Amino acid sequence: MLIKLFTLYIYLQTSLCGCTSDRRNGGFEKPDFKYKLERIGRVDERVQESSGLAHGPDSTLWTHPDSGNPAILYNIARTGELLDSIPLPQLQNTDWEDLAEDEEHLYIGDFGNNANQRKDLRIYKIRREGYTLAGSINFSFEDQDAFPPAEDDFHFDLEAFFYYEDSLYLFTKSRGKHKKLKLYTLPATPGTYKATMQEQLPVQAMTTAAALSPAGDQFAILGYGKLYLFEVQNRSINLSGKHYCIPIARTGQAEAILYTSQHELLLTNEAGKLFKVRLIPR
Repeated sequence: MLIKLFTLYIYLQTSLCGCTSDRRNGGFEKPDFKYKLERIGRVDERVQESSGLAHGPDSTLWTHPDSGNPAILYNIARTGELLDSIPLPQLQNTDWEDLAEDEEHLYIGDFGNNANQRKDLRIYKIRREGYTLAGSINFSFEDQDAFPPAEDDFHFDLEAFFYYEDSLYLFTKSRGKHKKLKLYTLPATPGTYKATMQEQLPVQAMTTAAALSPAGDQFAILGYGKLYLFEVQNRSINLSGKHYCIPIARTGQAEAILYTSQHELLLTNEAGKLFKVRLIPR
């Protein structure tokens, strides 16, 4: 029953919610460029609940399953066909939610926290060569002192991050009464840390994934039915620069996003549908 109600909630949110309230409350602007959303394929049904995306060898993709599924990386084509799979039996999939990457590593975010009460949040750092564990980044939020907090303060779920210049940037999924996006940072080095809160911004959609553009001058935050785009200025990742809201209602419960070029992004949802968003400069 709860799953059916949540599915109905996602359907209503993605179908009915535009960007008006985000523009009014969060300072999001209408895009000064054109964009096109199209469905381009379906992820192989053997890939269960694609929840993160990263670049694989030879223009392929890496993805992984959500909680309750095996600790495994799937290598898929950009049209969704399954090419290979790599079991990672030394790891635990408590709630894998997103992938980040640098040239030599993949980072698996085992930090899904629906109930806001986990004390074992971690990010696995995986070597691309041999796909072995380079170490774990264990962390907690510096501003969380109750597990769980009061319902109005359910702002510590996490499903989105990316790597940039030796740091990891985390973007929370708010489940509180007043939705907001919180930005935290961590070193990309194995160890135990307090995630440092940098900024917060009112948003309407619950954050499900994040990605940085190839040029490092823009980043994308995926939400149910919306895509938030932020400009990067002076090599600083923050929520204060110019930012846009794009409605993407047809994507359903979209959970993963990746820039495949400077002006194209791929999205997957938990039903296995694969979408492309093309940004068209004027």
